[in-house]
Amino acid sequence: MLDLIYVHIDMTSNAVLSKGITHTDFTRSIVHHPKNLLLLNPSAEEGEYDMHSGLKIIRGEENVNQYFSTVHRQKMNEEIKWIDFSDVAMLKELTPLEISELLYFGHMKTSLHSPFFYKLQNDFVFFEFVDHMTRVYYRYIDEFYRILADKITRVILEKVNDRKTFFKRGVSVEKLDGELLKEMKSILQEGVVFCFDQMDIKGKEYHIPIHVVEDSLWKTKNFAYRNEPVIAILVYNTAKRTWRLMQEDDFGLTDFPRHA
Repeated sequence: MLDLIYVHIDMTSNAVLSKGITHTDFTRSIVHHPKNLLLLNPSAEEGEYDMHSGLKIIRGEENVNQYFSTVHRQKMNEEIKWIDFSDVAMLKELTPLEISELLYFGHMKTSLHSPFFYKLQNDFVFFEFVDHMTRVYYRYIDEFYRILADKITRVILEKVNDRKTFFKRGVSVEKLDGELLKEMKSILQEGVVFCFDQMDIKGKEYHIPIHVVEDSLWKTKNFAYRNEPVIAILVYNTAKRTWRLMQEDDFGLTDFPRHA
C-alpha cells in the first residue's frame, strides 16, 4: 500500500513536484486530454520522427491513448518526458531558438521562459523520473487538485476495505472534492507529505496527518518526514461519508468547512 504522497506546488510556473502520483494517476483524472505529444526524450523509441524538431511525436488522440496505455503496462526504465500540442502543422513554425528551448526543457526539466508555448498551445509538460517522482506543469492548476483528490480517494478506499473481513462486502468511499484541497493551496506551496503510514483511525474517522517538509525530498526516502511538524490533518468519516480538513494554528487544530 502507498505510504505517502509528497506535493510541492510552485504557483509562479504552475509546476507540481510530487511523489506517489504516477503517470497513470495523471491520465486517469485529467479533463484536457492531449491531442498530440512531442516526446522530449531524443532517444525515445515510441512515436514517429519529426524532421523539423528532431524529436519523436505521437499524432492524434487515438495514438496518444495507445501510447499512454503502453506506458502504463510496461515497467519504464527511462524517464517519461512529453509536452502536448494542438496542431501538427504548427510544429513546422517552431524557430531554431524555440526548438533549443524545448531541448533544454527536456534536459533540465525546467523552462527558460514560460512552460506554455504559443505555437504548441500546450496544456501540460510532463516528467516522470525513474525514482517515482513527477514534475508536471499545468496550464490549468485545477487539473492537479482533481488528480490529487482522486488519488487520495483511491488510497483511502483501499485502506478502508483492507480492514474488512473476507465475508464482508467492500464499502465505497465518497470522492474527495478538489475544492477542499484548493483551500490547502498555501500549505501545498510549502511542500508537504500526506502520511498514510501514520494514519490514525478514531472510531469511524480516518485521520491523515500532513507534515510540512518543504523541498527536502530526501525526507521521503528514510521516514524523516515523520519527525516534521504536522501542519494539518485530512479527515474522512466513513459513517457520514464526509471529508474535512483540520489545520494547525496558534490555538491548535481548527476545522475547515466540511465537504461531501
